[in-house]
Amino acid sequence: MTYGALFVGNAGQVQIDDNYPCYMEVAAGSYGDPSGAVTVNYPAPVNSPNPPAIFIRPDGAHILRNMRHVGSAGNWTGWTAQLYADGGFTGVVRSGQYKAAALYLPRTGGYGLQVFDSSNRLLFDSNRQVIRIISGTQTWTKFDYNGNYLSNWTTDTWANPYVAGSYVLASHFMAGFVFPPNGAEMGIGFVNGSAKTQINAFAMRAGRGLLEITSLNWPLVMVN
Repeated sequence: MTYGALFVGNAGQVQIDDNYPCYMEVAAGSYGDPSGAVTVNYPAPVNSPNPPAIFIRPDGAHILRNMRHVGSAGNWTGWTAQLYADGGFTGVVRSGQYKAAALYLPRTGGYGLQVFDSSNRLLFDSNRQVIRIISGTQTWTKFDYNGNYLSNWTTDTWANPYVAGSYVLASHFMAGFVFPPNGAEMGIGFVNGSAKTQINAFAMRAGRGLLEITSLNWPLVMVN
């Protein structure tokens, strides 16, 4: 830290300083579509140079995959995704809740505390809700493999313990997982939406009997 404010938690962790921005909530609401084509529009465009981080809390079993941000730098207007579930899932509900959070937002007026970096970018604003991380990991436990999924696909599923009521980061699953010679389309959600004790990562590849993907190194972040 060179100048500014420094806030440290009771475990010695840095909460706020002048070098790293806090993710601040910019929108929240529900999503869902019986057809599986999800479109979410924010109440107002998000004026951030980076795409918002999207966190989801599914109401039941389904996977959100192929996520895409809508808009551009300084004018993010929403997001789209494909909502997928089938008869192998337990407790299917094709809806859920979301939160969107962003960095380097415009300053707000009124009373409170604001922290800026050396480039005059807003890092923290007490007039906005800060997203609080409550759990996370980088590795997943293998849950299932199906080399003959719907006769045309190979799927791999992983699991991690789920913190009840939390929102999980989903927007980074817009990328594909490359497992040569095939790329996998990734998604996240519940396979068992009745128990909701595990959150699942789900990979789909076109083709039957493809080689199993045994390990997944992909960040899981849960917030409240």
